[in-house]
Amino acid sequence: MFITKFFTQLCLAVCAISTLPAVAQTISVTSESRDASIAFLGTANFVVGRLGRDCLVPIGRNETPQAFVNVWQQRNAKYLLAMQKYLDARLAEAEVAGGVAGREKIMRELTIAVQTGASAILKTLLDHPDQFDACRRAINFIDAGRYDVNQSMPIYPELEALIRWAQQ
Repeated sequence: MFITKFFTQLCLAVCAISTLPAVAQTISVTSESRDASIAFLGTANFVVGRLGRDCLVPIGRNETPQAFVNVWQQRNAKYLLAMQKYLDARLAEAEVAGGVAGREKIMRELTIAVQTGASAILKTLLDHPDQFDACRRAINFIDAGRYDVNQSMPIYPELEALIRWAQQ
């Protein structure tokens, strides 16, 4: 149940990004699927970072939050690299269409979607009377690779499509 609830909330967070406005051009890099993919990955990265920041010390772990995040990022590197390539292209396209204000608007909306989704996930993970147990479970979940991108995720086909797009 813990895992199902966790991934359900992450997928719901992704839905918020689909409301980002598309840039009207003949050939646009913008794609609802790619927008959802970067929201998903951004949310996941935010969650891992916050868990590292808030949970490592209370459960007696010695690594820094950044080291903890780096391990997760390395395991998911191909997705994160594709995310960065798309985000760069998406923001450049928004800037061409709407200037700096257009670029900032897309970035602001993405940031809000990621933070909102991550906050809901973190509340689910850490809103527990026994904070030590909640942190231990969440960190173990990440350590075990159960939060890595995998075929059981409903958004997996979109994430794979993002990689194919980035490799073009």
